[in-house]
Amino acid sequence: MKLTHTPRLHQSWYNALNDAEAHFRKLLTTSSSPEWKRILIPNEAPSPSKGKGRAPNSPQLTDVVVHRKSGKSGDNVWRAVLDIPVADEAVSMDSWKSVLVTPELRKDWDPAVENAQILEVFDHVTRIAKTNFTLGWPAK
Repeated sequence: MKLTHTPRLHQSWYNALNDAEAHFRKLLTTSSSPEWKRILIPNEAPSPSKGKGRAPNSPQLTDVVVHRKSGKSGDNVWRAVLDIPVADEAVSMDSWKSVLVTPELRKDWDPAVENAQILEVFDHVTRIAKTNFTLGWPAK
């Protein structure tokens, strides 16, 4: 059985992608809008003492600014911002990207992931990863 995609199906995919991009761009441009409410983060654990296992300017949980924006349909959009001061030197974002694309680290920043691992690496851009997601209510 051969699956074929109709032009109408392709158009609906492109429309969904364009709508999502427009919504994301709108969220970015309304960053200073009064619709965003700042959420205070409670101190969960004491920070390690300076000089002991901690870089001098390493970010802490208290450095993150979290905002929430309530949507018309009752859903919430969350935004977390961490400003990292850097000197005039060039800053590479490769280390941040590697945290986001490493499957084994995904469970640390994505609460919907229970476990993730790389099954096979073909080359530097092609790999197969297995991700186990946690089931939400009512499936639990």
